Amino acid sequence: MFRARRYRISLVIAVVFVLVILHFTGSHDPPTILQVPPPPPPPAADHYSSPQFPKQANDQLKNEYNSNNNNYDNGGARNPGIPAAPELLEQQHQEQQRPQAQPQRPSQQRPEQQQQSPSQDSSSVSDNGPASSAGHTGIDIDRPPKNSNEGPRPQSGAQTQAHHNEEEAEDDVPSPVHWKPMPEQYPINPEAQIPLPPRQPKLLPRLQAKFKDESSADKMQRLQRLDAVKATFQHAWNGYKVSAMGHDEVKPLRGGFKDTFNGWGATLVDTLDTLWIMGLKEEFSIAIDHVKRIDFTTSKRKDIPVFETVIRYLGGLLGAYDISGHKYNVLLEKAVELADILMGAFDTPNRMPTLFYKWTPDYAYQSRRGDYKAVLAELGSLSLEFTRLAQLTKDNKYYDAIARITNALEQFQDATKFPGLWPLQLDASGCRKPAPSGRDISKGQPVKASTLPYGIELNSTASISHARRQLHEGAQAATYDDDSTGSFYATESDTTSERYRDRPPPPTNPACTEGLNNQVSGTDKFGFGALGDSTYEYLPKEYMLLGGNNEQYRTMYAKAMDAAREHLVFQPMLKNNRDVRFLATVTMTKKVDESHLARTIFAYEGTHLTCFAGGMFAIGSKLFGIEGDLELGRQLTDGCVWAYETTKTGIMPEAFKLVPCQKDKPCEWSETAYYRALDPYADERPKSHRKRASKNSSWHVIATGESGKQEDDESDTSEEIEKKDLEPAAEEVNTPSHEEYVTARIRSERLPPGVIGISSRQYILRPEAIESVFIMFRLTGDPSWREKGWKMYQAVAEYTKTELANSAIDDVTVESPRPLDSMESFWLAETLKYFYLLFSDTDVVSLDEYVLNTEAHPFKRPVY
Repeated sequence: MFRARRYRISLVIAVVFVLVILHFTGSHDPPTILQVPPPPPPPAADHYSSPQFPKQANDQLKNEYNSNNNNYDNGGARNPGIPAAPELLEQQHQEQQRPQAQPQRPSQQRPEQQQQSPSQDSSSVSDNGPASSAGHTGIDIDRPPKNSNEGPRPQSGAQTQAHHNEEEAEDDVPSPVHWKPMPEQYPINPEAQIPLPPRQPKLLPRLQAKFKDESSADKMQRLQRLDAVKATFQHAWNGYKVSAMGHDEVKPLRGGFKDTFNGWGATLVDTLDTLWIMGLKEEFSIAIDHVKRIDFTTSKRKDIPVFETVIRYLGGLLGAYDISGHKYNVLLEKAVELADILMGAFDTPNRMPTLFYKWTPDYAYQSRRGDYKAVLAELGSLSLEFTRLAQLTKDNKYYDAIARITNALEQFQDATKFPGLWPLQLDASGCRKPAPSGRDISKGQPVKASTLPYGIELNSTASISHARRQLHEGAQAATYDDDSTGSFYATESDTTSERYRDRPPPPTNPACTEGLNNQVSGTDKFGFGALGDSTYEYLPKEYMLLGGNNEQYRTMYAKAMDAAREHLVFQPMLKNNRDVRFLATVTMTKKVDESHLARTIFAYEGTHLTCFAGGMFAIGSKLFGIEGDLELGRQLTDGCVWAYETTKTGIMPEAFKLVPCQKDKPCEWSETAYYRALDPYADERPKSHRKRASKNSSWHVIATGESGKQEDDESDTSEEIEKKDLEPAAEEVNTPSHEEYVTARIRSERLPPGVIGISSRQYILRPEAIESVFIMFRLTGDPSWREKGWKMYQAVAEYTKTELANSAIDDVTVESPRPLDSMESFWLAETLKYFYLLFSDTDVVSLDEYVLNTEAHPFKRPVY
């Protein structure tokens, strides 16, 4: 009994002890592990809008600069603490533009980092893991202080205070470098600016066919297919939203994102008009909210790829603005903000843009020139976007920028080695005078069938000179003077004194005011595939966008297509004699000496990128009344459809080689000719193996050198060589026959009949084939194109789908291709849009109302 009472007393004491502990601990904060602080607010959007720069604004920059010349010492270094004139103007502008209620974001940058750009190398790609939250902009931003009561950390003129704990170190994030407006190095007088055509648009021929009424069954089937395409789009879009919203690309396998195009959200902007077209208005509104937070004045990259930025970002903003009925002004405002940054790339002596523009202030103020090795497609595919921006803003500076490129292309078109076509890479620096071209292949050098496996080589020493092309009547020329005076430039006194004193020395030829030229190497390549495609595509489209009021584009297109029809278009030898066409590529070299003559080499191939050409020829046929080109467009488009049908996956490979038939002769299948193309050195192979063959050895293919002959295997030991002396003679050994060699090649390389090699087996979600199928359906009304497109869609949707989105695949010739964890923005912007439009009502994005840029963004055509 006594023990029981004692235990009760102990129990009471224990309870009291626990209560005392709880009392004291309750007066303090709960343990850290139980704290769930609210998420920090998203960073304030930077609504910085780059100013417009008419002559008065440029003069203001110069005057500010002149009044602060004492900010520089004799060595050109800036006195500490005194900003230069452009920076002062920029600070004033930001203070005027930012709303007063919006707090300025604190700077977290160390002084020793203030002179360093956080940008990457131009070839680098930001490759990050899964995104932790929505709302990423793809750029470095200042993080707000962890404690809302904490102000910005003070900074001294040389060093920051030492950090005393790990938490403070985490807050020390560099501030992003921002683009700033700079005085133009080569400004254009307003009187010399090329304006938009002022006349009313012409009544152009109708493109779309008159479609028949569809039956109830056909409509039900079409709508089911339309829903299937939309579901595929929503699957990929949701994967992007969840894992990479605001970044350039999603990783469709692992999740996360890649920032391949400056981190501004390429997929986001590229997809805007697709969301609207598919009726996903709520998703469109969400995307618009993210667009508002894009800051084009800063980037992780130190340069801007001008072409990709123009077609994806600028085109995406303008296309969404047009298709949504101009209801969202932020789209046009953002387009102007971006375009004003890009205009700095055109500030060169001959006004040819530098195609990778170094935008940071440290580079932007320096003198620059056009590229010595400019890609044709990148130079010639800026016209639609800048023209549409000029039309919407009524600002001719945007049109002037691309009109000078058009003038240069027209002047150079007849002076190339292949008159009518431009080389895929050319010298746009303006520092070399155009030299007479080497030859005119339009005379006496027809394209012929080849006995070689991959093309025909024509040797020639013929040479002719071409006078520099005169501009078409009505075009306004840019005057390229030898010095910086005259009507094209401001006077020397207006420009020289305003230039920064610490600029690098000028180039060897400081004028650099010439037009376009061949490459310095003397080797030029011509074709409609990679590096050249959209320059030709934009010729008829720019003509339509200008309402037919600039004949330059009609004449340039006609000359280019004449040359292509005569020399590039070929019919491949296929089984069942299918009536299709493809486009060859031509390489031309110059004469070096008597032993190295000038050469013309034709490569007969099919590439996915050239599949756009079918639609282009069809549009040109109706627009310009070119008889026969609508049929040529059908043949080119059907060639790509055939390429889809021949593989295991039902998807066309990136590039493959074909056997051409002779021009203007019947093209019939020949097993002998096909085998000969696959094994062109059949007569030489047994001879090269005669000393190596073994009765018991199994024949295998050895890598070939340039001669195409099998190379000897030097790995035999001396003991093995002695044994071979005792083996039977070569006539008795197991050397493969011509038929065995060809059969082994076809089987091991998985070659469809007619294909003699596959250069690239990938499919990277490209749109060009379905683009031409869509155009052929809209222009002809033939329902068979919808059936062909549906088969293409089924194959692509099946083999590219991942749990998160859709992915490129490595090999279209195998039954189970490997995904590549890449989904470029054009999958949502172009490929699925074209599939969707193929099965939409035919008045949705009518080709008589809109012009589609090379990224499928719809620009409103002038109203008649």
